[in-house]
Amino acid sequence: MNNVLKRPDTKVKWIMWSVVSLALIHILWGAVVRATGSGLGCPDWPLCSGQVIPPFETAAVIEFVHRFLALFLTVGVIWVLVKAWFGQGRLSQIRPIVLAFASLLVVQIVLGAVTVLTELPALLVGSHLTISMLFIALMVMGAVQVQTGSLSVHAFPKWRGIAALLAGLLVVVSGAFVVGMSAGIACHGIFSCDSGGGSPRLLQEVHMGHRYAAYVFTIALTLLAGWRLRVDKSNAKFLGILVIALLALQITLGFTQVLLGLPEALRVGHVFTAALIMAAATALFFWPLARGAEQPIAAVATEASPTQSPAPDPA
Repeated sequence: MNNVLKRPDTKVKWIMWSVVSLALIHILWGAVVRATGSGLGCPDWPLCSGQVIPPFETAAVIEFVHRFLALFLTVGVIWVLVKAWFGQGRLSQIRPIVLAFASLLVVQIVLGAVTVLTELPALLVGSHLTISMLFIALMVMGAVQVQTGSLSVHAFPKWRGIAALLAGLLVVVSGAFVVGMSAGIACHGIFSCDSGGGSPRLLQEVHMGHRYAAYVFTIALTLLAGWRLRVDKSNAKFLGILVIALLALQITLGFTQVLLGLPEALRVGHVFTAALIMAAATALFFWPLARGAEQPIAAVATEASPTQSPAPDPA
C-alpha cells in the first residue's frame, strides 16, 4: 500500500490556514466580549433580544459580532469536513483530526448557547474558553499536516514534550477559570499573593494556581523551543523564536495587567496571546524537522525512473 501523501491542493492549504486565522479572530473577539462585559448583550439565543438584527446598543453589537464570526467559522469547518470525507487529497488522510475539531465546534456552539441562557456561570465560561484553545490546537495540527505532508510526530525528548503538554493543558484550564471566576486581580503581588485582604481565598488559589502552571509551562516550552533551534537547520526554526517571543510577551502582559488593575486592552491581549501561543506551540511540535523528518513527496513509480540507467541492449 502506498502511504505517500498526495501533493497538497493550494486551495485546501489556503482554506485550512484561513479557518485557523478565523478561529483566532473569534477568540480575540470573545475576549473583547468578556472584557467589556458584553456576554449578556444578547440575553437569548440564537436571536438577539428576540430580533434577527440586534438592537443598536454597544453590548448587543459586540456580542452579535461574536456570534456572526462563529457562523463564518462553522461554514469553514463544514467545508473542511466535507472535503475530508468526500475528497481524495491530504484532508482525506487526516479525517480523525478533522472529525475531532468539528466535534469540538459542535460542543462549543451548544456550550455557548447554554452559557448565555444560564447567564454566564463561571464553570461554563471557563469550559467555553478551554474548548476554544483545544480547538485551535487541533486545527493547527491538521493545517500543519496538510501543509507539510507529515503524518507523524518527530522525536522531541520525551520529558520535555510531556512536561510542555501537561503544563500547557493546566495553564489553559486554570486561565479559563481565572477569566470565568473574575480572579484576575485576586492577587496584587508579583512574586506572591498580596490580596490586600479583599479577595476570597478560593479566588486567590485559582489565581496563584494559574501562575504556577504558567511558570512551569514557560520553562518547559522554552526548553522545547531551544531544542528545536539547536537541532533544526531549516527555515521552520522560526517557530522556536516565535514561541519564545510570545511567552515573553504573555508574561509581560500578565504582570502588567495585574499591576494596572486589569485594563480591558491588556485583558484582551492576554487571552489572544494565549491563543497565539497555543497555535505556535502546536506548530512547533508537529512541523517536520529538517534532519530527515521532512520527506520529499515521492514521485509515482514509472517503468523508466530518471534516476536509473536503462538496461543494456542484449543485442
